[in-house]
Amino acid sequence: MINRFVGLLLAALALSGCSSPSQTFEIDNPGDTPLTLRIDGNELPIAAHASRPVKLRPGEHHLQTPALGQVRFIVYARGKGGLINPTLGEYVIANEIYVTDADKLKHFGTVDNHIELGGVGFDGPYLKTHALFIDQAWTFGVREPFPDEQTVAHVDQSGGRISRKIFTAADFIDYVETSSGQPGAYRRQQPAGYQAPAYTLEPAPAALHALDPAFERHAAPLRELYGRYLTATTADAQLQLQQETFQAQMAFTAATAALGASLPVEANEAYNAFVQTRSSVMGSAALVVP
Repeated sequence: MINRFVGLLLAALALSGCSSPSQTFEIDNPGDTPLTLRIDGNELPIAAHASRPVKLRPGEHHLQTPALGQVRFIVYARGKGGLINPTLGEYVIANEIYVTDADKLKHFGTVDNHIELGGVGFDGPYLKTHALFIDQAWTFGVREPFPDEQTVAHVDQSGGRISRKIFTAADFIDYVETSSGQPGAYRRQQPAGYQAPAYTLEPAPAALHALDPAFERHAAPLRELYGRYLTATTADAQLQLQQETFQAQMAFTAATAALGASLPVEANEAYNAFVQTRSSVMGSAALVVP
């Protein structure tokens, strides 16, 4: 018998270049009414509670919706595509761990997070986002179910496997209620049911975080490369910048490795934010231009 456990999401990186194929994005509409948007002038209708794929090559593109207006974005080489979220709705990504024996669960580390949907909290291996572009980091898409325990035909020699899925907020609530055997639990806490909040579009950060002078004296190459990357619209330029940034990050890490011990907590937190933001932005499949 295979037991099923819920696990966590870890975000993934991006694909494509001049010599690489277009990336596939899934445009999703979690709403109750049809939605029509345009990408590069092409009209793309999406039915209510449905999605449709679109292929985009690395480079500059333009998206238009009644709610967002005109949005200029860049698709980046080496991305893996993902989900386009034109309503800026809330989505949740979760893992399920399938194991042949509960004792094997220790081999699959999980990290629990606290998220809230409509004021109701959920604790578990969940990641919530409302970004326009959500990088592909799942096994099962927004319109695919997790497989049943009985349908898991194979686990590797570790005795288990991890499957990831992205949910709309409403589907995630149903999933948790079904998995826990508590139908109606959400409405008992929130009688009005789930109400999607209104978010505004968030472009990529125009610059990286400020650093303590001890760190800052080594940060100029990364800052310069980051700024160039936000405007790189050809796959060749993007790939070259990815390579240069990798080398610059290695040099920055080596130069600053011993500096943090003598600096206050705030300086080290800013350092971590600097590194994480650069890594996240430059690992994204697509970005809204700041």
